Amino acid sequence: MDQDAEPQPQSVQRDRPARPDAETREETIARVVDDTEAVGAERGGSPDPSTRRGVQRTLAGALVVFGAIGALAAGVLGLVLSLLPGPFETSSVSGTIGYIAVMAAGGALIGGVIGALVTLAREDGRVEREVEEQTGRGPEGAASPGAPEHDLTER
Repeated sequence: MDQDAEPQPQSVQRDRPARPDAETREETIARVVDDTEAVGAERGGSPDPSTRRGVQRTLAGALVVFGAIGALAAGVLGLVLSLLPGPFETSSVSGTIGYIAVMAAGGALIGGVIGALVTLAREDGRVEREVEEQTGRGPEGAASPGAPEHDLTER
């Protein structure tokens, strides 16, 4: 590398937006969300409709319920596996309790994640239906990454 070389100008070309007059997030919310929710957003509330509808409480409830179900199911499975002869058999009560606790923790984690995903997917569908009812248009499909001949979904 030459120490006396002059710095070269950047050769990165910035792309222009496809639609230069794209609306801002606030304009989209004002267009889609009804008047009472827009007033709440102006008063300092969250502009996200799912936040105003209390999805956090629903999500926390789903995490607790699905986590408890997962912990119970995995705990029972851990007990059964620790008592049956085989590679998971334990020889002491403390080993059995530890195995049940580890299995229950893993089941709670898996159950909580599944519950969160189900709850968030349900909320996304509800918001999408309300937007469709208010605007009269369905949701836009996925954009083609390149030219139409390269779009695999169109074939």
